[in-house]
Amino acid sequence: MLRTHRVRTSGFTLIELLAVLVILSILMIVLLPRLSGFGERAKERTTKAFLLQLSTAIGEYEDRFGDYPPSAFVEKWGTAPNTTNLGGEALVLSMWSTDWTGASLPEDRFVNTDHDEAKKSLSRIPKPALLELKDEWGNPIAYFHRRDYGRQDAYVVVPDDADGEEESTVRAVKNTVTGQYFHHDRFQLISAGADGLFGTEDDIANFDAEASEG
Repeated sequence: MLRTHRVRTSGFTLIELLAVLVILSILMIVLLPRLSGFGERAKERTTKAFLLQLSTAIGEYEDRFGDYPPSAFVEKWGTAPNTTNLGGEALVLSMWSTDWTGASLPEDRFVNTDHDEAKKSLSRIPKPALLELKDEWGNPIAYFHRRDYGRQDAYVVVPDDADGEEESTVRAVKNTVTGQYFHHDRFQLISAGADGLFGTEDDIANFDAEASEG
């Protein structure tokens, strides 16, 4: 008796394709949050490294002038147009001062989130815009000289869950064990971290606040 054989054509059946799509979907659900987290951790490490580089440059400034950069406008700059981003702006004006060319800092870190400017250029930067230095999320890094540790500053930021800019307030941070400010005799640098808001758990600074809570 003659037997016929069905020859299977090459390629996937519909059921096989659906199975592959289901597997890929599961892999995406599992891996994407991890990949996203890896990207955020990389930004955290880069921001910490920049705060270390910036702290070193600030230390060189103190060696030259006998004090750390101010975190408020000084007399030679005139009156600040507003108090937003104040410490960060004063830091840039100091580090790029016409009196000093010692800072070796990347100039691709400039940002002006509050869009303000002086009447004329107050530093070696030709334009009169009052700039800040940004973290890896594009938000300004807060700066406090020890004289201003008791002050509350407002910074214009773009939180990760917001559609646009908003103000976030920041204060210099105290050690919960000693009750004393971190770097009480120096300065503090604070990044708002991944969420773009100051005063939350993901803030990054030039000191280890978590160590005091352990």
